[in-house]
Amino acid sequence: MAELDLSPRDRMRCLIALIGALSVVSTLSSLMWPILSEALRNRGWDETMIGVNAAAQFGGIVVVALLVTRIIPRLGFYRTIVTGLSVAALMLVLLGLLRDYWAWFVLRFLMGMGISLLFTAGDTWVNSIVEDKVRGRWLGIYSTVGMAGWAVGPIMGSQMDPESWWPFIAGLIAITIATFMLLPTRRIDIKLSTHADHDPGKGRMIAVFILAPTVLLSSAMFGIVEGSVQSFAHLYTMDLLGEQFRHVGYAVIWVASVGAIFFQFPIGLLADRMDRGWLLVICVGVLFLMVCLLPVLIGFGADPWYSPGALGLWASLSLWGGAMGAIFTVGITLLGERFRGVELVAANAIFSVLFGMGGLIGPFIVGSAMEHLGSRGYPAALAVTVLAYLLFAAYRQYLRTGLRRRA
Repeated sequence: MAELDLSPRDRMRCLIALIGALSVVSTLSSLMWPILSEALRNRGWDETMIGVNAAAQFGGIVVVALLVTRIIPRLGFYRTIVTGLSVAALMLVLLGLLRDYWAWFVLRFLMGMGISLLFTAGDTWVNSIVEDKVRGRWLGIYSTVGMAGWAVGPIMGSQMDPESWWPFIAGLIAITIATFMLLPTRRIDIKLSTHADHDPGKGRMIAVFILAPTVLLSSAMFGIVEGSVQSFAHLYTMDLLGEQFRHVGYAVIWVASVGAIFFQFPIGLLADRMDRGWLLVICVGVLFLMVCLLPVLIGFGADPWYSPGALGLWASLSLWGGAMGAIFTVGITLLGERFRGVELVAANAIFSVLFGMGGLIGPFIVGSAMEHLGSRGYPAALAVTVLAYLLFAAYRQYLRTGLRRRA
């Protein structure tokens, strides 16, 4: 295995650089999604069309993820990530210049391609260089720092005018910082074999999916919820509380992101100490409960933060974010446990494909639900999605546990 050729010092250098750089890129993503949605609403576009525009970015993620099993072995991890950063930077400039709905549709599709390159390569690289006995805690750290980036974006967005250049400038600064942070890894990249016995094409991806459907489908559910939260959570809040509570709408996204920060390392430790499949089911169950509580508690967002109702809202959103982040953390930990080498690239590619497909349909479904059912369509659509996956995952894990006991 190529990853075993790295010295402990090189492993640590890679981990620190990757964790830092990808967390900065997370800031870019969490900043641009709600800003672009708000800008489109300000121009008169309805929720369905805003969802279609947001879905374009996930379409780009899907396209690249289908090809990345060939791209990464040829370019290596470092050059793949730098290519993704370059594409994202160019799209930011063009998004700022071209303030047209259909231009943004195309540019967000291309932005998704760049994002998919860098995150699929980054996730796989991290998973390739950590040992299984400490995999959960390292991926917990990776997710924690990444979620910290997600928490910073909404804070920045709430202070920026969607019609100004500042969101795009901030995104370019984030990409520049990430590029410099990655420089120490350029000489210690991992080269993956592309031997015929390890075909990295679509056949390998299908085989990997058959081996781990529960874990991989968690990414689709995660994509639906994540894309919908980033695109509509602040709009849903403003619909219920009024436009004057715009800052509360961004706070909803921010608090969920902060919750994700504090839960990932403990979840990673648990993933090293208990059955990771059941841990995934528990996290999905917590997410479902928090989604059901949202319409009950959201009205308290207009109250002072220290009032009992508001504290209940912010606590539930923290658990929401923690559970969502944990689904990602436990999911990629399970992939690293089950797959190696090019198979791990294929598994992460499917993870990205399904995340992209979830994000592709999620904003469209939730936007349509809000347009036809009003504001209640937002939590209703999310609750149905999460419950469907929860039942599937619990059933599959029950069967796996039974098979282990018989063995």
